[in-house]
Amino acid sequence: METAEMASDKSGVRALSRNVGGVKITDVRVSDNAQRLGKPAGRYITLEGEPDAQSMAALLKRAIEQVIPRQGRLFAAGLGNPDITQDSLGALSVRSMAAGKGARYSLAAIETDIAARTGIDTVRLVRSAANETAADCVIAIDSLACRDPRYIGRTVQISDTGIVPGSGASKSRRELSERTVGIPVAVIGVPTVTELSSVTRNERDNGFLVTTGDIDITVKLWAETIAAAVNGIVR
Repeated sequence: METAEMASDKSGVRALSRNVGGVKITDVRVSDNAQRLGKPAGRYITLEGEPDAQSMAALLKRAIEQVIPRQGRLFAAGLGNPDITQDSLGALSVRSMAAGKGARYSLAAIETDIAARTGIDTVRLVRSAANETAADCVIAIDSLACRDPRYIGRTVQISDTGIVPGSGASKSRRELSERTVGIPVAVIGVPTVTELSSVTRNERDNGFLVTTGDIDITVKLWAETIAAAVNGIVR
């Protein structure tokens, strides 16, 4: 969404916004001829509002349903480092998910932790586990970085384009996407950090990440909301 806002020429980018139940929903579609934006072609749905808003879980559930198959086996992967508060969104989310089988979907879920600790590349781990469970779609949950500090803990983004684990902290690795996993990959992310320079407006502060003082509560609330949305899909 931020990339689309910064683009002076919107060719290849279509964005629609509306407000539902006090939540602003922005649906951005990036076509193949808009690759200059530096974002993969696909769909990006962003919900702006409080995680504990009465309508947020229901709206998030509806948004997720837009980027996953109509039925099948879902495999949820909680990415990130569970020991670092602002990077623990994925782990906390899957811990609150109810694995099982519903009318249209079944759900299995794991915490991936980080490759530096497990010794296993995150993409390889998710691909192997998804294959073992015969999954039809991966739902990856991770913390994001944003350019504008006002988005920290105030937005959740759903996309069908995959994610590069660790890229928000400038740690380039392989992308987790349909191309590398072999099945559709839906991503749910909440921005939990921004660069210090976006606050100080000083380029010398590039490379330092900052967050809010109540990020522990914010991450917990978003994890509960994401889990409630996914559980609602499976029931």
